[in-house]
Amino acid sequence: MGGKGKYQSCECKRSDIDLVYIAADWNHHFPVAKFAMENGKHTAIEVPSAMNLDQCWSLINLSEQTRKHCFILENCCYDYYEMNALAMAQDGVFGDIIRAEGAYIHCLEDFWDAYWKDPADNDKDNLHWRMKYNMENRGDVYPTHGLGPVAQCLNIHRGDRFTTLVAMDTKSVHGKELVEAKTGKPCNDFRNGDHTTTLIRTENHKVIELQHDVMNPQPYSRLYQLTGSKGFANKYPVEGYAVDSKQLSATGNAPKVDNLSSHSFMPDEQRKALEEKYESPILKKFGKLAKEVGGHGGMDFIMCARLIYCLQNGLPLDMDVYDLAEWCAIAELGAISMDNDCAPVTFPDFTRGLWNKQKGYKHAYATPEQEAQTEAEAAAFTKALKSATAKFKLWNLYDNVKKAQTPAAQKKAQAALDKAMAQAKAQVAKATK
Repeated sequence: MGGKGKYQSCECKRSDIDLVYIAADWNHHFPVAKFAMENGKHTAIEVPSAMNLDQCWSLINLSEQTRKHCFILENCCYDYYEMNALAMAQDGVFGDIIRAEGAYIHCLEDFWDAYWKDPADNDKDNLHWRMKYNMENRGDVYPTHGLGPVAQCLNIHRGDRFTTLVAMDTKSVHGKELVEAKTGKPCNDFRNGDHTTTLIRTENHKVIELQHDVMNPQPYSRLYQLTGSKGFANKYPVEGYAVDSKQLSATGNAPKVDNLSSHSFMPDEQRKALEEKYESPILKKFGKLAKEVGGHGGMDFIMCARLIYCLQNGLPLDMDVYDLAEWCAIAELGAISMDNDCAPVTFPDFTRGLWNKQKGYKHAYATPEQEAQTEAEAAAFTKALKSATAKFKLWNLYDNVKKAQTPAAQKKAQAALDKAMAQAKAQVAKATK
């Protein structure tokens, strides 16, 4: 759905589509989502889902006005370590979480030319969209992988909220050199520093540190670190938990070893016992299949499965449009801070004062009976739809519309497709009655 005419002329307007899943280049995330919601569709948007504050507010307003979900496709919230650590944090294993770290540290040296070159983006230097975006914009332009999972642990807009942000960056070394190597001319206007650090303080006086670096040679890391008043969790570069025997016992977890101390990570035996107890119900349901299917180790599958699960069962989604806005606003707010000598910037309250209405982040679940009924209905519908699609050759007719060379031919092909789709819809309704 990259081109303007494509998304405005077909899928977003179809009456048989409920959800539009947007995985385009960053510049097209917002316009496709806006058009989809204006046409009555739920949206799921790849990250970053909004590129500036205006887009954040526009998506909030549209979601509230249309009563349609606007879901941020932040897959890192569904990685195995993060989900288990979240469950531990919610049960008080680490005490009061007072500080957290997150990051996107990933040297993209081997990938810059693999990104799409948008013919409408005035990319005269052939930089491709992601390098061009980094050259023209300053700040943590890809914050949500690091921020999303820790924001859930801190109950952001569910009892706490971001209030103040300060950002700093290094000079551009690699970004500038990469552009100069490609263009053969000096680059004196590369906006983004090689490494950006952002500090956020919350209403409840907690602190988050974010880092962004896609330029420098270093191991991949999202950091993911939780510092609590009673314990500690860390994912990169070494996974582990540090909790002493007294705190484990106080939270109903029998110590497996003697003299357990929080001065070092707990032994594997204790860690495995803790992870087994706090394994998320979401991982129990989807985790094994997710590893078989793959997609960033399975977290992509879990994210999509969970999205559909919530929609099918009429449940609140795990991330809402306010999460989207809070996590994506980091980029422009950071740029404002750095452009003003790293000054503190006030963080908008995207909930308009309702950040403390819900107490604590939580996942919603259907009852086992509801799950079974929903899954049976979905399986029956899918079977009937596949049968009708084959019988009425819907994909062939759809391709005929796309291949039509003249307006008259396209009109004729569309009429044939519309007729067949109506027949297919009637057959599916009869089969699933």
